[in-house]
Amino acid sequence: MISPTSSAPPVALKAHEGAWRFVIILISCALLLLVSGSLSLMTGETSFSATQVIKALIQPSDSLASFLVLELRLPRFIIAVLVGATLGMAGTIVQSITRNPLGSPDLMGVSAGASFAIVVCMAWSALTPLLLLLTGTLGGFVAGLTTFLIAWRTKLSPLHLTLSGMCVALFFNAAIVVVLITAKADANGIYFWLTGSLMDRTWQHAGLLVPFSIAGLVMGVTFSRPLNLLMLDDVTCHSLGFPAHLWRLLLGLIAVVLTAATVSVAGPISFVGLIAPHLTRLMLQNKIQAQCLDHRQSLPVSAMLGATLVGVADTIAKLQNVPVGILCVLVGGPLFVYLIKKKAE
Repeated sequence: MISPTSSAPPVALKAHEGAWRFVIILISCALLLLVSGSLSLMTGETSFSATQVIKALIQPSDSLASFLVLELRLPRFIIAVLVGATLGMAGTIVQSITRNPLGSPDLMGVSAGASFAIVVCMAWSALTPLLLLLTGTLGGFVAGLTTFLIAWRTKLSPLHLTLSGMCVALFFNAAIVVVLITAKADANGIYFWLTGSLMDRTWQHAGLLVPFSIAGLVMGVTFSRPLNLLMLDDVTCHSLGFPAHLWRLLLGLIAVVLTAATVSVAGPISFVGLIAPHLTRLMLQNKIQAQCLDHRQSLPVSAMLGATLVGVADTIAKLQNVPVGILCVLVGGPLFVYLIKKKAE
């Protein structure tokens, strides 16, 4: 007879521990967002006290504080949170469907395709934010669809999907260089946009991004169970009667739309879609769950971590007057090296 106290912790206890860890991570991210959001609203070329910011939020007026807080700083921070959340979730989806821990939305050529479409518009025409969003989303969708079509003959195997995405990304990145060389327009603004920036973003940009972000986030969480099954090999999925290639296509298209919409509004912001899933695994996994995480938890956590990363980074970038995309690369590179070393230990 095995006594109840001599055995390993029961499954219910492990699930309880994982649930508490999940809740603690979400609360911690929410608190970090609250702090960074407060600092973002208070700081800038003109600084305000916490009392002035609260008054501007509760009782809007014609004062300078109300204008800067409500019309410039608040929409910028909201966009930063949405961009980070969508990139974090898109990164988790891409890494799951490709079974590649180095996968990111950039890997499927989506960011490059959306950037190419917008660069062409910026070089030869002037479009409204709505048309830029539609154009960028269309460009990213075409690039993502091209990746899927190239890998379709292998039923979207993770290896071929990854290689196809790399080829598509290289093609569109080269096309961007060609446009910049041949365009007669001033390329300084285009170069600045390609670094990824949230400067001069308004409520119009936030309103355009909200439907894409909310729809993508809801669909991502809704399809968490198929993502769990996609972590199995294709032979096992086939034996279970699970059409892995069709689900990989559907979930990949969700990641495509999420990424393309964020690129259209904020430019290509790198490393967030790559690092957020790794941080999620590092925070959620325990000794029992080495690599197998439930996407019902990992997707919301990745979204919150992505939102926190971009929200904090944009607050710092605004103080230093640098594009948030540059700061994400400068911070994301060393952080990714640390995560690799942490995993190797």
